[in-house]
Amino acid sequence: MAEVLKAAFVGFRHMHMFDIHAHLNKSKDVEIAAVCEEDAQTRNELAADGRIEVSHTVFEDMLEAVDFDLLVVGEVFSGRGRLIRAALEAGKHVLSDKPICTDLEQLGEIAALSVRQHLVVGAALDLRDAGAFRRARQLIRSGTIGALRAVTFSAQHPLLLDTRPGWYFENGNHGGTINDIAIHAVDLLQWISDRGFSEILAARSWNAGLSAAPGFRNAAQVILVMDGGCGVIGDVSYISPDGFRYSLPQYWRFNFWGDRGMIESGLNLPKLSLYRSDADTVEEMDLPPDRSGGYLEDLLLAIRTGRGYPNTALFSATEVCLKAQQAADRGVFGISL
Repeated sequence: MAEVLKAAFVGFRHMHMFDIHAHLNKSKDVEIAAVCEEDAQTRNELAADGRIEVSHTVFEDMLEAVDFDLLVVGEVFSGRGRLIRAALEAGKHVLSDKPICTDLEQLGEIAALSVRQHLVVGAALDLRDAGAFRRARQLIRSGTIGALRAVTFSAQHPLLLDTRPGWYFENGNHGGTINDIAIHAVDLLQWISDRGFSEILAARSWNAGLSAAPGFRNAAQVILVMDGGCGVIGDVSYISPDGFRYSLPQYWRFNFWGDRGMIESGLNLPKLSLYRSDADTVEEMDLPPDRSGGYLEDLLLAIRTGRGYPNTALFSATEVCLKAQQAADRGVFGISL
């Protein structure tokens, strides 16, 4: 592979793509070779915004004509699996906004192609880069609170209906709130604990008073079991008050309960709180700096070293979320993984 890695983008259908583009555009090791946007309305919005210059309007044309190493995918959620599959078949590594797909069969095909083609598939899962959770991982991995027994987390998001992409509310394009949001938490918990998941006890998704989009299930909750029996309860709804946007302390807030204590850590909390079983006062710990763009650095390193496939952590986390979404949609309980 050339010293400078060439990246191509397809789809700017979610705001996350602007951050990914900005990170890669600043990297000395990456050249952005092409940008494809197949949706005419989004192309017009990109032209008006001025930050992104579109070079292609048909994905297959870009795939055939442009020499690149890495495809960055930001199509509507339901359209990502097809694009990732095509890129892997063409010998390209992939970075996708999350989630990478909305269908278990597509996930199986993507995982198999990654192995067969020796190609990296990554996702923009940036909670791992937050200082709050890097500190929590350090403490949990070192045994500070003993064996991990239970986790609760809140990941309430504001819906911001007026600025949310319209395709969220179109039949079949979104694929479910659990698959959309919970992938961050499932991936983070695997990374923090070095454990997988063994069971989906329960999952629920419903329309919580959103009359403007009656077909959209804006609320969701899950109860999961990790390997070793650790229980996980989480809320991944879109019912947080819009006026506070993403600033509430309950946004990506985790409580980790172990045999010898408890840790509270959150994206908007200034310190980590440690409650030891043999103490009666809380320890407030400073946080290391966020590792901005760390997931991209890890992806590029995996591509360069050839040790990034298969991405079993991403594929297993996606499987958990897709099966939990399926359980919620079908009203099924007690799914073994």
